[in-house]
Formats: sequence, C-alpha cells, structure tokens
Amino acid sequence: MWLQQFGRTVTDGIEEVAWRGKEDCPPSRARVTSPYDVDSRYAVKRGSGWDGYKVHLSETCDDPAEVGRPHVITHVITTDATVHDAAVVEQIHDRLDDKGLLPSEHLLDSGYVSAELLLTSPAERGVEVVGPVRPNSTRQAVQAAGYGKIFFTIDWDARQATCPNGANSRYWTEGYDHSGRLAVRIRFATQTCAPCPVRDQCTRSTQYGRQLTVRPQDQDILLERVRAEQDTEEWRARYAARAGVEGTIHQAVATTGARRTRCTSLAKTRLAHIFMATAINLIRLDAWWYGTALAPTRTSHLAALDLAA
Repeated sequence: MWLQQFGRTVTDGIEEVAWRGKEDCPPSRARVTSPYDVDSRYAVKRGSGWDGYKVHLSETCDDPAEVGRPHVITHVITTDATVHDAAVVEQIHDRLDDKGLLPSEHLLDSGYVSAELLLTSPAERGVEVVGPVRPNSTRQAVQAAGYGKIFFTIDWDARQATCPNGANSRYWTEGYDHSGRLAVRIRFATQTCAPCPVRDQCTRSTQYGRQLTVRPQDQDILLERVRAEQDTEEWRARYAARAGVEGTIHQAVATTGARRTRCTSLAKTRLAHIFMATAINLIRLDAWWYGTALAPTRTSHLAALDLAA
C-alpha cells in the first residue's frame, strides 16, 4: 500500500517521500484496493465500479426436450475485476476441451468476441464463435452521414486506399491500436485533402488528411461480413439461445448471492463460485427430475400495457 500511495521525488537535490499524483498511480490491474484482500482489484463497467472479481459462466443451450436434460453450467472461471472478457476465451476453450465438452458452436457476449477469435477459433479449435461484434463507431457511421470506411476502396496488395473522389492515400502503417491489437493506419496527404470540396463530409481535421484505421485484411473482411449478418433476423434467431445465460446470472445472484463474495483471495472466491455453479446445477436437475416447470419470462409493466392494447 505504501508503494501505491507514496513515491520518492527529488526537489533541489533533496530526496523526499510524497503522495503520488493521479497520473503517477499504478494501473488498476496492479493496484491493491483492500489491505484485507490483496487479490481484489477495482474496475468500472457501464458506470458502476466495484472492488473484487469477475465470474465467467459457461452453460449448455441445447433444447432440453431434444437432448433429454436441462441446461447445466459446464465451466466456471474467476478472475480479478480488471481482466477483460476476451482474455479468458482461450482458457475457457482449453478447459472445456480437457473435459470433452468443447462445443461446435459457442455463443458469446459481445465483450468476449474479437476479430482474431472469429478467425482463429474455427481453424484451430473447430469451434464456430457466434456473437455480436462492436459496430463501426466512427462519426460518419454513427451519424449515417459523410464518407465512412465503406466509401473507400482498399487495395491490399498495393497497400493503398482510394477515396470516393478518386484520390489515393500516401501513408500505410502497420502496427497496433490502443488495445494492443493488429491494425493498419491509412492516411491521405494534407495536400490531397485540403482543396477537396467535400472535405467536411470526410474529416474535421484542419491540419491533416483523412485517416482510416482498419484491421489486417482477413480480419477486416470477416468483421464486415459479421456486421452485415448480425442485422438479419436469421442471425438474431440463432443468437437468441444465448439469452438463457442471463437467467443463469440472475439465478446465481438471487439464489446464492453471487454479487458479494464471502471469501478473501482469488483462490477462495474461485472455489466459492464452483460451489455456486454446483448448487445451481443440482437445483436444475431436481426441477427436471420432478417435472417442475420453468418460471415464465417476466413481462415488464410497459410490455403489459402494450399487450393489453
């Protein structure tokens, strides 16, 4: 804790111990948040922050009537709160493979899905990953106005892009984005974009030309295909089976109090989560054996009004 809150500074040749500034603090993944549990970490998701851990649940989603068994949890992974969802997918696949439970189709939340995973999982694992990819968040795509990426023609062999007005890019840089993923930055020269009559529909920069950031060719093509597919009713119907895990999360919270850990340390919390999953499976098996019907999906007050009309 002392290293996190204090640091050594040198002022006029005199070494002093002083409070660390906000910009000088260690990142969340290395910052101990409690002297009572040195494994817990602080994270924020959708505006809500917490100290502690994350639990990642895998469960079956086949039609119970067809397979002759209820949905059951097949694997549990517990990490500290700062671990990104996408970072645990390979570990989940490894563990499911060890158990002989690796599915041919894996439905994932958007936080777990990446272009790399969509590309490598079928080839290396024989697992088709199904999950929504993040939409194009550029200004042109969000506002549905101006020249977005789809208006540009990319010649991957020539390492060059052509804009809607026929001008060619000058710079092509391969590297990594802010998330550490492979990316290609394509930039047009300032002299090319400055006199363009539709410049304001392409870029707001007054000093530089238009820049595009894209994934490597195989990933970029795959991303565009998945983005188009996930807007179809067929894809939505296929992905709808994943909704069951939201019920599992609710059951874990309502039945076992999964929002709060009763233990300290990652190891003990992981064991508690395994007990939690085991208890849920036993509850489901008991209901299955005794023919207890599943509770219906709750209808919101707003939806009830719509049905009444």
